[in-house]
Amino acid sequence: MWNTRKHTRVGRRVALPAALLITALVVSGCSSSTPEAEGDTTAVVEKDLAVAAVSAPNSLDPAQIVDGQQMFVWSSVLDTLLRKDPETGELLPGAAEKWEYNEDGTQLTLTLRDGMTFSSGDPVDAVAVTATLLRSKATPGAVQSRLAAVADVVAEDDKTVVITFSAFDPQFLDNLAQGPGAIGDPATMDEERTATDPIGSGPFTLDVEKTVPGSSYVLVKRDDYWDADNVPFKTLTVKVLQDPTASLNALQAGELNAATVQSQVVSQLDSNKFTITVNDAVAVGYLNILDRAGEKFPALGDVKVRQAINMAIDREGVLKGIFSGVGIATTQLVSPFGEVYDEKLNDEYEYDPEKGKELVEEAGYAGETFQIPSTFLSTTIEPVLTQAFADIGLTLEWVTVPPQQAQAAARSGDYGLYYQILGFNSDSADLATTIGAAGFGNPTGYTDPTLDGYFDEINNTVDFADALPVYKELNQYVVDQALVAPIAYIGATWATADGITYVGKANTLATIRQFDVTE
Repeated sequence: MWNTRKHTRVGRRVALPAALLITALVVSGCSSSTPEAEGDTTAVVEKDLAVAAVSAPNSLDPAQIVDGQQMFVWSSVLDTLLRKDPETGELLPGAAEKWEYNEDGTQLTLTLRDGMTFSSGDPVDAVAVTATLLRSKATPGAVQSRLAAVADVVAEDDKTVVITFSAFDPQFLDNLAQGPGAIGDPATMDEERTATDPIGSGPFTLDVEKTVPGSSYVLVKRDDYWDADNVPFKTLTVKVLQDPTASLNALQAGELNAATVQSQVVSQLDSNKFTITVNDAVAVGYLNILDRAGEKFPALGDVKVRQAINMAIDREGVLKGIFSGVGIATTQLVSPFGEVYDEKLNDEYEYDPEKGKELVEEAGYAGETFQIPSTFLSTTIEPVLTQAFADIGLTLEWVTVPPQQAQAAARSGDYGLYYQILGFNSDSADLATTIGAAGFGNPTGYTDPTLDGYFDEINNTVDFADALPVYKELNQYVVDQALVAPIAYIGATWATADGITYVGKANTLATIRQFDVTE
Protein backbone atom coordinates (compact mmCIF):
# COMPACT_ATOMS: atom_id res chain seq x y z
CA MET A 1 0.00 0.00 0.00
CA TRP A 2 1.08 3.56 -0.58
CA ASN A 3 1.15 6.35 1.92
CA THR A 4 1.21 9.91 0.70
CA ARG A 5 4.38 11.46 2.05
CA LYS A 6 6.37 14.62 1.66
CA HIS A 7 9.74 14.49 -0.10
CA THR A 8 11.85 17.57 0.37
CA ARG A 9 15.35 16.34 -0.42
CA VAL A 10 16.60 15.79 -3.94
CA GLY A 11 19.62 13.58 -4.47
CA ARG A 12 21.17 10.16 -4.18
CA ARG A 13 19.56 7.52 -2.01
CA VAL A 14 21.85 6.02 0.59
CA ALA A 15 22.08 2.23 0.51
CA LEU A 16 20.69 0.65 3.66
CA PRO A 17 22.20 -2.37 5.40
CA ALA A 18 21.19 -5.70 3.94
CA ALA A 19 19.24 -6.62 7.05
CA LEU A 20 16.95 -3.67 6.48
CA LEU A 21 16.66 -4.16 2.74
CA ILE A 22 15.76 -7.82 2.74
CA THR A 23 12.91 -8.82 5.02
CA ALA A 24 12.44 -12.53 4.54
CA LEU A 25 9.13 -14.28 5.00
CA VAL A 26 10.04 -16.92 7.56
CA VAL A 27 8.07 -20.10 7.33
CA SER A 28 8.40 -22.27 10.39
CA GLY A 29 6.40 -25.39 11.04
CA CYS A 30 2.80 -24.84 10.02
CA SER A 31 2.78 -21.05 10.05
CA SER A 32 3.42 -18.29 7.56
CA SER A 33 1.37 -15.17 7.16
CA THR A 34 2.00 -11.47 6.95
CA PRO A 35 -0.42 -8.83 8.25
CA GLU A 36 -1.58 -5.95 6.09
CA ALA A 37 0.75 -2.98 6.29
CA GLU A 38 -0.74 -0.05 8.15
CA GLY A 39 -1.59 2.75 5.74
CA ASP A 40 -2.16 6.46 6.05
CA THR A 41 -5.89 7.10 6.22
CA THR A 42 -5.50 10.49 4.56
CA ALA A 43 -7.16 10.58 1.14
CA VAL A 44 -4.61 10.31 -1.66
CA VAL A 45 -3.96 13.20 -4.01
CA GLU A 46 -4.51 11.72 -7.45
CA LYS A 47 -2.14 12.61 -10.27
CA ASP A 48 -1.48 11.45 -13.81
CA LEU A 49 1.54 9.16 -14.14
CA ALA A 50 3.34 8.91 -17.48
CA VAL A 51 6.31 6.53 -17.39
CA ALA A 52 8.78 5.24 -19.97
CA ALA A 53 9.38 1.50 -20.45
CA VAL A 54 11.96 -0.20 -22.65
CA SER A 55 9.63 -2.98 -23.77
CA ALA A 56 5.96 -3.43 -24.61
CA PRO A 57 3.94 -6.30 -23.12
CA ASN A 58 4.11 -9.36 -25.33
CA SER A 59 0.61 -10.23 -24.11
CA LEU A 60 -1.89 -9.39 -21.36
CA ASP A 61 -3.01 -13.01 -21.13
CA PRO A 62 -2.16 -14.25 -17.58
CA ALA A 63 -0.63 -17.42 -19.04
CA GLN A 64 1.67 -15.48 -21.38
CA ILE A 65 2.78 -12.42 -19.44
CA VAL A 66 6.46 -11.65 -18.91
CA ASP A 67 7.97 -9.75 -15.98
CA GLY A 68 10.41 -6.84 -16.34
CA GLN A 69 9.15 -3.46 -17.49
CA GLN A 70 6.24 -5.16 -19.22
CA MET A 71 4.79 -5.30 -15.71
CA PHE A 72 4.01 -1.56 -15.80
CA VAL A 73 1.10 -2.39 -18.09
CA TRP A 74 -0.06 -5.86 -17.16
CA SER A 75 0.21 -5.48 -13.36
CA SER A 76 -2.00 -2.41 -13.62
CA VAL A 77 -4.68 -4.41 -15.43
CA LEU A 78 -4.25 -7.72 -13.58
CA ASP A 79 -4.02 -7.86 -9.79
CA THR A 80 -1.50 -10.21 -8.16
CA LEU A 81 -2.05 -12.42 -5.14
CA LEU A 82 0.92 -10.93 -3.30
CA ARG A 83 2.93 -7.73 -3.60
CA LYS A 84 6.38 -6.53 -2.62
CA ASP A 85 7.18 -3.47 -0.60
CA PRO A 86 9.01 -1.19 -3.07
CA GLU A 87 11.50 0.00 -0.46
CA THR A 88 12.32 -3.19 1.47
CA GLY A 89 11.37 -6.03 -0.87
CA GLU A 90 9.21 -7.57 1.87
CA LEU A 91 6.31 -9.70 0.69
CA LEU A 92 2.98 -8.05 1.43
CA PRO A 93 -0.64 -9.08 0.99
CA GLY A 94 -2.23 -8.39 -2.37
CA ALA A 95 -5.46 -10.01 -3.45
CA ALA A 96 -4.58 -12.65 -0.86
CA GLU A 97 -4.62 -11.14 2.62
CA LYS A 98 -3.14 -14.20 4.35
CA TRP A 99 -1.08 -17.24 3.43
CA GLU A 100 0.04 -20.32 5.35
CA TYR A 101 2.20 -23.35 4.52
CA ASN A 102 1.90 -26.75 6.10
CA GLU A 103 4.95 -28.17 7.89
CA ASP A 104 6.79 -29.57 4.86
CA GLY A 105 5.80 -26.81 2.43
CA THR A 106 3.75 -29.11 0.20
CA GLN A 107 0.47 -27.25 0.78
CA LEU A 108 -0.21 -23.52 0.75
CA THR A 109 -3.50 -22.00 1.87
CA LEU A 110 -4.38 -18.53 0.58
CA THR A 111 -7.13 -16.44 2.13
CA LEU A 112 -8.56 -13.87 -0.29
CA ARG A 113 -10.00 -10.47 0.52
CA ASP A 114 -13.69 -9.67 0.64
CA GLY A 115 -15.33 -7.47 -1.96
CA MET A 116 -12.91 -7.76 -4.87
CA THR A 117 -14.32 -7.53 -8.38
CA PHE A 118 -13.19 -7.66 -11.98
CA SER A 119 -13.73 -4.62 -14.19
CA SER A 120 -16.87 -6.40 -15.42
CA GLY A 121 -18.30 -6.45 -11.88
CA ASP A 122 -17.91 -10.22 -11.46
CA PRO A 123 -16.29 -11.33 -8.19
CA VAL A 124 -12.58 -12.00 -7.85
CA ASP A 125 -12.94 -15.13 -5.78
CA ALA A 126 -11.30 -18.48 -5.15
CA VAL A 127 -12.84 -19.95 -8.30
CA ALA A 128 -11.20 -17.23 -10.41
CA VAL A 129 -7.80 -17.69 -8.74
CA THR A 130 -8.00 -21.46 -9.11
CA ALA A 131 -9.02 -21.24 -12.76
CA THR A 132 -6.18 -18.85 -13.56
CA LEU A 133 -3.48 -20.91 -11.86
CA LEU A 134 -4.63 -24.18 -13.45
CA ARG A 135 -4.90 -22.58 -16.90
CA SER A 136 -1.44 -20.99 -16.65
CA LYS A 137 0.03 -24.31 -15.54
CA ALA A 138 -1.52 -26.07 -18.55
CA THR A 139 -0.62 -23.40 -21.12
CA PRO A 140 2.86 -23.17 -22.68
CA GLY A 141 4.40 -19.78 -21.94
CA ALA A 142 6.73 -17.90 -19.61
CA VAL A 143 4.50 -18.57 -16.58
CA GLN A 144 4.10 -22.31 -17.02
CA SER A 145 7.60 -23.35 -15.88
CA ARG A 146 7.18 -21.36 -12.66
CA LEU A 147 4.16 -23.47 -11.74
CA ALA A 148 5.91 -26.78 -12.41
CA ALA A 149 5.75 -27.89 -8.77
CA VAL A 150 2.01 -27.24 -8.49
CA ALA A 151 0.12 -30.54 -8.34
CA ASP A 152 -3.39 -29.16 -7.83
CA VAL A 153 -5.33 -26.03 -6.95
CA VAL A 154 -8.70 -26.20 -5.20
CA ALA A 155 -11.21 -23.54 -4.17
CA GLU A 156 -12.34 -24.67 -0.72
CA ASP A 157 -14.83 -21.83 -0.46
CA ASP A 158 -15.24 -18.33 -1.95
CA LYS A 159 -12.23 -16.95 -0.09
CA THR A 160 -9.95 -19.97 0.37
CA VAL A 161 -7.56 -21.40 -2.21
CA VAL A 162 -5.49 -24.48 -1.38
CA ILE A 163 -2.45 -25.18 -3.56
CA THR A 164 -0.83 -28.60 -3.35
CA PHE A 165 2.74 -29.14 -4.55
CA SER A 166 4.62 -32.21 -5.67
CA ALA A 167 7.48 -30.80 -3.56
CA PHE A 168 8.21 -27.57 -1.73
CA ASP A 169 9.01 -24.72 -4.13
CA PRO A 170 11.21 -22.06 -2.45
CA GLN A 171 10.41 -19.50 -5.18
CA PHE A 172 6.65 -19.85 -5.18
CA LEU A 173 5.66 -17.08 -2.78
CA ASP A 174 7.89 -14.55 -4.54
CA ASN A 175 6.38 -15.65 -7.84
CA LEU A 176 2.90 -14.78 -6.56
CA ALA A 177 3.94 -11.10 -6.65
CA GLN A 178 4.76 -11.52 -10.35
CA GLY A 179 3.34 -13.25 -13.41
CA PRO A 180 2.26 -16.50 -11.72
CA GLY A 181 0.25 -14.47 -9.20
CA ALA A 182 -1.83 -12.58 -11.78
CA ILE A 183 -5.58 -13.18 -11.64
CA GLY A 184 -7.67 -13.51 -14.81
CA ASP A 185 -11.41 -13.56 -15.37
CA PRO A 186 -12.54 -17.16 -15.95
CA ALA A 187 -15.65 -15.99 -17.82
CA THR A 188 -13.59 -14.35 -20.60
CA MET A 189 -10.03 -15.64 -20.15
CA ASP A 190 -10.16 -17.92 -23.19
CA GLU A 191 -11.51 -15.20 -25.48
CA GLU A 192 -9.28 -13.56 -28.09
CA ARG A 193 -9.53 -10.18 -26.35
CA THR A 194 -7.58 -11.48 -23.33
CA ALA A 195 -4.22 -11.01 -25.07
CA THR A 196 -4.81 -7.31 -25.78
CA ASP A 197 -7.74 -6.03 -23.67
CA PRO A 198 -8.60 -8.44 -20.86
CA ILE A 199 -11.34 -8.16 -18.29
CA GLY A 200 -9.00 -7.29 -15.45
CA SER A 201 -8.78 -7.63 -11.68
CA GLY A 202 -6.30 -4.77 -11.22
CA PRO A 203 -6.55 -1.07 -10.40
CA PHE A 204 -6.76 0.13 -14.03
CA THR A 205 -8.54 -0.64 -17.28
CA LEU A 206 -6.96 -0.22 -20.69
CA ASP A 207 -8.26 2.67 -22.79
CA VAL A 208 -8.20 0.84 -26.11
CA GLU A 209 -9.04 3.90 -28.21
CA LYS A 210 -6.06 5.89 -26.89
CA THR A 211 -3.65 2.93 -26.81
CA VAL A 212 -1.25 2.20 -29.66
CA PRO A 213 -0.06 -1.40 -29.10
CA GLY A 214 3.71 -1.68 -28.95
CA SER A 215 4.10 2.09 -28.60
CA SER A 216 1.86 3.70 -25.98
CA TYR A 217 -0.59 2.30 -23.42
CA VAL A 218 -3.18 4.48 -21.70
CA LEU A 219 -4.93 3.18 -18.59
CA VAL A 220 -7.69 4.65 -16.44
CA LYS A 221 -8.13 4.08 -12.71
CA ARG A 222 -11.00 1.89 -11.52
CA ASP A 223 -12.91 3.60 -8.74
CA ASP A 224 -14.41 0.23 -7.76
CA TYR A 225 -11.00 -1.40 -7.23
CA TRP A 226 -10.67 -2.84 -3.70
CA ASP A 227 -7.61 -0.70 -2.92
CA ALA A 228 -8.63 2.39 -4.92
CA ASP A 229 -8.14 4.69 -1.91
CA ASN A 230 -4.43 3.90 -1.99
CA VAL A 231 -3.90 4.25 -5.75
CA PRO A 232 -2.57 7.80 -6.18
CA PHE A 233 -2.87 7.95 -9.96
CA LYS A 234 -6.05 8.65 -11.93
CA THR A 235 -4.42 7.73 -15.25
CA LEU A 236 -1.34 5.79 -16.24
CA THR A 237 0.41 6.21 -19.56
CA VAL A 238 3.24 3.82 -20.46
CA LYS A 239 5.33 4.92 -23.43
CA VAL A 240 7.62 2.30 -24.97
CA LEU A 241 10.95 4.05 -25.59
CA GLN A 242 14.09 1.98 -26.03
CA ASP A 243 16.25 4.99 -26.91
CA PRO A 244 17.44 6.90 -23.79
CA THR A 245 17.59 10.12 -25.79
CA ALA A 246 13.94 9.71 -26.72
CA SER A 247 13.05 9.30 -23.03
CA LEU A 248 15.03 12.41 -22.12
CA ASN A 249 13.34 14.42 -24.84
CA ALA A 250 9.92 13.18 -23.74
CA LEU A 251 10.68 14.20 -20.14
CA GLN A 252 11.77 17.66 -21.17
CA ALA A 253 8.71 18.05 -23.40
CA GLY A 254 6.38 17.14 -20.53
CA GLU A 255 5.18 13.95 -22.24
CA LEU A 256 6.56 11.87 -19.33
CA ASN A 257 6.89 12.54 -15.64
CA ALA A 258 8.88 9.42 -14.78
CA ALA A 259 11.73 7.80 -16.68
CA THR A 260 15.21 6.43 -16.22
CA VAL A 261 17.92 8.68 -17.61
CA GLN A 262 21.60 8.28 -18.26
CA SER A 263 23.62 9.81 -15.45
CA GLN A 264 25.70 11.92 -17.82
CA VAL A 265 22.62 13.84 -19.00
CA VAL A 266 21.12 14.53 -15.58
CA SER A 267 22.61 18.03 -15.67
CA GLN A 268 20.42 18.78 -18.69
CA LEU A 269 17.30 18.48 -16.56
CA ASP A 270 15.99 21.51 -14.70
CA SER A 271 16.57 20.80 -10.99
CA ASN A 272 13.55 22.95 -10.15
CA LYS A 273 11.30 20.62 -12.15
CA PHE A 274 12.82 17.18 -11.71
CA THR A 275 13.71 14.99 -8.73
CA ILE A 276 16.68 12.70 -9.33
CA THR A 277 16.83 9.37 -7.46
CA VAL A 278 19.62 6.82 -7.87
CA ASN A 279 19.39 3.12 -7.05
CA ASP A 280 22.83 1.51 -7.42
CA ALA A 281 21.63 -2.06 -8.00
CA VAL A 282 18.33 -2.82 -9.66
CA ALA A 283 19.53 -5.66 -11.90
CA VAL A 284 22.59 -7.63 -12.89
CA GLY A 285 24.04 -7.57 -16.40
CA TYR A 286 25.74 -10.81 -17.28
CA LEU A 287 26.88 -13.03 -20.09
CA ASN A 288 24.80 -16.15 -19.71
CA ILE A 289 26.63 -19.32 -20.68
CA LEU A 290 23.70 -21.32 -22.04
CA ASP A 291 25.58 -24.46 -23.11
CA ARG A 292 27.34 -25.20 -19.81
CA ALA A 293 27.61 -28.89 -20.64
CA GLY A 294 29.30 -28.18 -23.98
CA GLU A 295 26.80 -30.32 -25.88
CA LYS A 296 26.74 -28.13 -28.99
CA PHE A 297 29.65 -25.83 -28.17
CA PRO A 298 32.27 -28.06 -26.47
CA ALA A 299 34.48 -25.15 -25.47
CA LEU A 300 31.79 -23.82 -23.15
CA GLY A 301 31.67 -27.14 -21.34
CA ASP A 302 35.28 -26.65 -20.21
CA VAL A 303 35.59 -24.80 -16.90
CA LYS A 304 38.91 -23.30 -18.01
CA VAL A 305 37.25 -21.57 -20.96
CA ARG A 306 34.40 -20.30 -18.77
CA GLN A 307 36.90 -18.98 -16.23
CA ALA A 308 38.91 -17.38 -19.03
CA ILE A 309 35.79 -15.53 -20.23
CA ASN A 310 35.34 -14.18 -16.71
CA MET A 311 38.98 -13.04 -16.62
CA ALA A 312 38.67 -11.32 -19.99
CA ILE A 313 36.01 -8.82 -18.88
CA ASP A 314 37.17 -5.48 -17.53
CA ARG A 315 34.24 -5.04 -15.17
CA GLU A 316 35.29 -1.70 -13.74
CA GLY A 317 35.91 -0.40 -17.24
CA VAL A 318 32.46 -1.54 -18.37
CA LEU A 319 30.86 0.04 -15.31
CA LYS A 320 32.50 3.39 -15.98
CA GLY A 321 32.41 3.40 -19.75
CA ILE A 322 28.99 1.92 -20.47
CA PHE A 323 26.99 2.40 -17.28
CA SER A 324 28.52 5.79 -16.39
CA GLY A 325 29.61 4.47 -13.00
CA VAL A 326 26.03 3.89 -11.84
CA GLY A 327 26.20 0.37 -10.44
CA ILE A 328 28.71 -2.02 -8.88
CA ALA A 329 31.18 -4.39 -10.59
CA THR A 330 30.45 -8.01 -9.65
CA THR A 331 31.16 -11.67 -10.34
CA GLN A 332 27.88 -12.72 -8.66
CA LEU A 333 24.27 -13.03 -9.79
CA VAL A 334 22.63 -12.42 -6.42
CA SER A 335 21.63 -8.96 -5.23
CA PRO A 336 24.17 -7.05 -3.12
CA PHE A 337 21.26 -6.18 -0.81
CA GLY A 338 20.55 -9.86 -0.08
CA GLU A 339 21.79 -12.28 2.52
CA VAL A 340 23.49 -14.69 0.08
CA TYR A 341 25.82 -12.05 -1.37
CA ASP A 342 29.50 -12.47 -0.45
CA GLU A 343 31.64 -9.44 -1.21
CA LYS A 344 34.91 -11.37 -1.23
CA LEU A 345 33.75 -13.40 -4.24
CA ASN A 346 34.08 -10.28 -6.36
CA ASP A 347 37.85 -10.77 -6.18
CA GLU A 348 37.58 -14.23 -7.74
CA TYR A 349 38.23 -13.09 -11.32
CA GLU A 350 40.53 -10.12 -11.58
CA TYR A 351 40.82 -8.60 -15.04
CA ASP A 352 43.65 -10.68 -16.58
CA PRO A 353 43.19 -11.43 -20.30
CA GLU A 354 46.72 -12.86 -20.56
CA LYS A 355 45.93 -15.51 -17.96
CA GLY A 356 42.58 -16.07 -19.69
CA LYS A 357 44.31 -16.66 -23.01
CA GLU A 358 46.61 -19.20 -21.37
CA LEU A 359 43.60 -21.09 -20.01
CA VAL A 360 41.92 -21.17 -23.42
CA GLU A 361 45.10 -22.50 -25.01
CA GLU A 362 45.53 -25.12 -22.25
CA ALA A 363 41.97 -26.28 -22.90
CA GLY A 364 42.71 -26.54 -26.63
CA TYR A 365 40.04 -24.13 -27.85
CA ALA A 366 42.05 -21.18 -29.18
CA GLY A 367 40.41 -19.74 -32.29
CA GLU A 368 36.87 -20.92 -31.50
CA THR A 369 34.02 -18.75 -32.81
CA PHE A 370 30.65 -18.26 -31.10
CA GLN A 371 27.55 -16.70 -32.55
CA ILE A 372 25.50 -14.70 -30.04
CA PRO A 373 22.16 -12.88 -30.35
CA SER A 374 22.38 -9.11 -30.77
CA THR A 375 19.41 -7.47 -29.05
CA PHE A 376 18.52 -3.94 -28.01
CA LEU A 377 19.95 -4.75 -24.55
CA SER A 378 23.33 -5.86 -25.87
CA THR A 379 24.17 -3.25 -28.53
CA THR A 380 26.13 -0.91 -26.27
CA ILE A 381 28.25 -3.65 -24.72
CA GLU A 382 28.89 -5.68 -27.89
CA PRO A 383 32.20 -4.00 -28.87
CA VAL A 384 33.59 -4.51 -25.36
CA LEU A 385 32.65 -8.20 -25.24
CA THR A 386 33.93 -8.77 -28.77
CA GLN A 387 37.31 -7.32 -27.79
CA ALA A 388 37.36 -9.27 -24.51
CA PHE A 389 36.91 -12.54 -26.40
CA ALA A 390 39.54 -11.56 -28.94
CA ASP A 391 41.98 -10.86 -26.11
CA ILE A 392 41.76 -14.50 -24.97
CA GLY A 393 41.85 -15.98 -28.48
CA LEU A 394 38.12 -16.42 -29.09
CA THR A 395 35.74 -14.78 -31.55
CA LEU A 396 32.20 -13.46 -31.10
CA GLU A 397 29.84 -13.02 -34.04
CA TRP A 398 26.69 -11.02 -33.23
CA VAL A 399 23.46 -12.07 -34.95
CA THR A 400 20.71 -9.44 -34.99
CA VAL A 401 17.52 -10.66 -33.32
CA PRO A 402 14.28 -8.57 -33.24
CA PRO A 403 13.00 -7.71 -29.73
CA GLN A 404 9.96 -9.94 -30.07
CA GLN A 405 12.21 -12.93 -30.82
CA ALA A 406 14.83 -12.32 -28.14
CA GLN A 407 13.46 -14.77 -25.56
CA ALA A 408 12.91 -17.43 -28.20
CA ALA A 409 16.49 -17.03 -29.41
CA ALA A 410 17.85 -17.56 -25.90
CA ARG A 411 15.90 -20.79 -25.56
CA SER A 412 16.35 -22.08 -29.12
CA GLY A 413 19.56 -24.04 -28.56
CA ASP A 414 21.15 -22.25 -31.52
CA TYR A 415 23.38 -20.13 -29.32
CA GLY A 416 25.80 -20.98 -26.52
CA LEU A 417 25.99 -17.45 -25.13
CA TYR A 418 23.49 -14.68 -24.46
CA TYR A 419 23.82 -11.25 -22.87
CA GLN A 420 21.06 -10.65 -20.35
CA ILE A 421 19.93 -8.16 -17.75
CA LEU A 422 18.15 -9.86 -14.85
CA GLY A 423 16.07 -7.68 -12.56
CA PHE A 424 16.30 -8.78 -8.94
CA ASN A 425 13.47 -10.77 -7.41
CA SER A 426 14.79 -12.72 -4.42
CA ASP A 427 17.98 -14.66 -3.77
CA SER A 428 16.23 -18.01 -4.09
CA ALA A 429 14.37 -17.05 -7.24
CA ASP A 430 17.33 -15.39 -8.95
CA LEU A 431 19.58 -18.41 -8.46
CA ALA A 432 16.85 -20.86 -9.46
CA THR A 433 15.99 -18.85 -12.58
CA THR A 434 19.50 -18.98 -14.02
CA ILE A 435 21.13 -21.98 -12.34
CA GLY A 436 18.26 -24.36 -11.47
CA ALA A 437 17.69 -27.25 -13.89
CA ALA A 438 14.17 -26.00 -14.65
CA GLY A 439 15.10 -22.31 -14.65
CA PHE A 440 13.99 -20.07 -17.50
CA GLY A 441 17.57 -18.81 -17.83
CA ASN A 442 18.93 -22.38 -18.09
CA PRO A 443 17.21 -23.56 -21.29
CA THR A 444 19.38 -26.66 -21.68
CA GLY A 445 18.47 -27.82 -18.16
CA TYR A 446 22.14 -28.10 -17.18
CA THR A 447 22.95 -29.57 -13.80
CA ASP A 448 25.61 -31.69 -12.12
CA PRO A 449 25.77 -33.78 -8.93
CA THR A 450 26.98 -30.86 -6.82
CA LEU A 451 24.20 -28.57 -8.03
CA ASP A 452 21.68 -31.37 -7.53
CA GLY A 453 22.84 -31.73 -3.93
CA TYR A 454 22.51 -28.02 -3.18
CA PHE A 455 19.08 -27.68 -4.75
CA ASP A 456 17.86 -30.90 -3.14
CA GLU A 457 18.71 -29.52 0.29
CA ILE A 458 17.22 -26.11 -0.52
CA ASN A 459 14.04 -27.66 -1.84
CA ASN A 460 13.57 -29.60 1.36
CA THR A 461 14.13 -26.70 3.74
CA VAL A 462 11.02 -24.58 4.26
CA ASP A 463 12.66 -21.98 6.50
CA PHE A 464 14.91 -19.68 4.42
CA ALA A 465 17.14 -18.97 7.44
CA ASP A 466 17.92 -22.69 7.74
CA ALA A 467 18.69 -22.89 4.02
CA LEU A 468 20.90 -19.78 3.95
CA PRO A 469 24.25 -21.62 4.48
CA VAL A 470 23.44 -23.85 1.50
CA TYR A 471 22.53 -20.85 -0.64
CA LYS A 472 25.91 -19.34 0.19
CA GLU A 473 27.71 -22.54 -0.82
CA LEU A 474 25.70 -22.64 -4.04
CA ASN A 475 26.63 -19.05 -4.83
CA GLN A 476 30.32 -19.82 -4.25
CA TYR A 477 30.10 -22.89 -6.51
CA VAL A 478 28.47 -20.92 -9.33
CA VAL A 479 31.33 -18.42 -9.17
CA ASP A 480 34.07 -21.06 -8.89
CA GLN A 481 32.72 -23.04 -11.84
CA ALA A 482 32.09 -19.85 -13.85
CA LEU A 483 28.66 -21.10 -14.88
CA VAL A 484 27.87 -17.54 -15.95
CA ALA A 485 29.93 -14.38 -16.42
CA PRO A 486 28.38 -11.59 -14.34
CA ILE A 487 29.62 -8.13 -15.25
CA ALA A 488 27.96 -5.46 -13.12
CA TYR A 489 25.04 -4.67 -10.91
CA ILE A 490 23.24 -2.11 -12.99
CA GLY A 491 21.90 0.96 -11.28
CA ALA A 492 19.07 3.19 -12.36
CA THR A 493 18.81 6.95 -12.26
CA TRP A 494 15.16 8.01 -12.16
CA ALA A 495 13.97 11.48 -13.05
CA THR A 496 10.47 12.36 -11.88
CA ALA A 497 8.38 15.51 -12.12
CA ASP A 498 4.89 16.91 -11.47
CA GLY A 499 4.84 15.76 -7.84
CA ILE A 500 5.84 12.16 -8.65
CA THR A 501 8.57 10.46 -6.62
CA TYR A 502 10.38 7.18 -7.28
CA VAL A 503 10.45 5.12 -4.06
CA GLY A 504 11.93 1.79 -5.18
CA LYS A 505 14.96 0.37 -3.40
CA ALA A 506 15.39 -3.35 -2.71
CA ASN A 507 12.37 -4.35 -4.80
CA THR A 508 12.60 -3.40 -8.44
CA LEU A 509 9.44 -4.99 -9.83
CA ALA A 510 8.16 -2.59 -12.48
CA THR A 511 4.78 -1.69 -11.03
CA ILE A 512 3.12 1.63 -10.25
CA ARG A 513 3.98 0.99 -6.59
CA GLN A 514 7.49 2.11 -7.52
CA PHE A 515 6.07 5.64 -7.51
CA ASP A 516 4.36 7.89 -5.01
CA VAL A 517 3.01 11.43 -4.99
CA THR A 518 4.24 14.47 -3.13
CA GLU A 519 2.04 17.19 -1.77
